[in-house]
Amino acid sequence: MNSKAAATRGFTLLEILIAMAVFAIMAAMAYAGLSAVLDARAGTEKRSDTIAELQQTLYLLNEDLAQALPRSIRDEFGSEQPAFSGGNGEDLLTLTRSVPAWSELAMHSQLQRVSYRLENGSLYRQVWTVLDRTQQTQFRRKKLLNVAALDLRFYGSDWTTHWPAGGTGLPKAVEANFSLTGLGEIRRLFLVRE
Repeated sequence: MNSKAAATRGFTLLEILIAMAVFAIMAAMAYAGLSAVLDARAGTEKRSDTIAELQQTLYLLNEDLAQALPRSIRDEFGSEQPAFSGGNGEDLLTLTRSVPAWSELAMHSQLQRVSYRLENGSLYRQVWTVLDRTQQTQFRRKKLLNVAALDLRFYGSDWTTHWPAGGTGLPKAVEANFSLTGLGEIRRLFLVRE
């Protein structure tokens, strides 16, 4: 009877507590590992989104500058505005550009007015399909990118931080220096249509 009782004996309380402690430690390690993987994934996705936004912004800037035209406009108050202006304030860059005839944007006009604005750490692109505007003229606005800072320089016969610099024409090139959180400094040089 003694040997039969020993064979049917279960786990002791101490053995169950040790097994539960080992399981709890393994579960905590698994949770910490999973949490680290999910945090890394979220960081990678955020960085990937920022890079995609930067690529789109660089593409649009390149297209706008490559299609720039020396056509001045009249604003909604009737004041003449230069064909191309830029600086390092809220209004970073404003220009008149052509739109390819095959583009769906050419339905309204083959010319557009494009402006890049920096507001509260976000870069916006505004597009008017009417050049000589009235106060009722509508525009499209799109947020492009969150930036810590964006500095522009313009090249005519020398580099300057404001345009127009002494003339009314277009610069030959524009240098953009983006400061992006998590990516650092990114500098890009764009040629302007001649």
